[in-house]
Amino acid sequence: MKKDLLLILFWGSLWGIAEATIGLSLHVAAIALPGIPGFLMFPIAFYFMKKVYDATGKTSSVFYISAVAALIKLTDFLLPVSMAIRIINPALSILMEGFAVSLVFRFFHTKNTSLAVFLQTFSMAVFWRILFLVYLFVISLYGLPAALVTDGIGSTLRFLLLESFINCLLMGAWLRWYQTKPVRPLLQIRPLYCFSLLVLAIGLQLVL
Repeated sequence: MKKDLLLILFWGSLWGIAEATIGLSLHVAAIALPGIPGFLMFPIAFYFMKKVYDATGKTSSVFYISAVAALIKLTDFLLPVSMAIRIINPALSILMEGFAVSLVFRFFHTKNTSLAVFLQTFSMAVFWRILFLVYLFVISLYGLPAALVTDGIGSTLRFLLLESFINCLLMGAWLRWYQTKPVRPLLQIRPLYCFSLLVLAIGLQLVL
């Protein structure tokens, strides 16, 4: 149990670091290349979720690392904020990603075929986006910003279908490559490493 907790903290902190650094860089790049965060961030998150699933063998671990990454995101509340929704929405999307991937891993056992990998990864990408769109629809009823559901059907479909399709192509390609690699011994995670990564993740989230 202790080993699983350390693995969850380790991979969840790495996910938080990726959100604070790569995520920020991609959102800056989106000024010139709109949509790039949606194309790349979920596959990056999937890497961490797959790693913790392989390390623990438990689908619950996938959701737990999303909770760690979401809590790191929520540390922005320690800073002066103008709109809380801009912190809550990314944290919720991270939790929904973890929930979707853990559920698909639990009930959809992938065979080593291109079609099976495509169906698994596409269902993950679509499922969490459906959850997020439902949430956005609800908050839009109360006048809160929810551009993906209020900017027209084109914006919604782009988010739901196009971004999911790009996600599954990237995730599927990585999975097919990953499945051909020899199995390596599990990481020996020390508590000091885990807590150091957590502190680093929180620091980066607050500074960047």
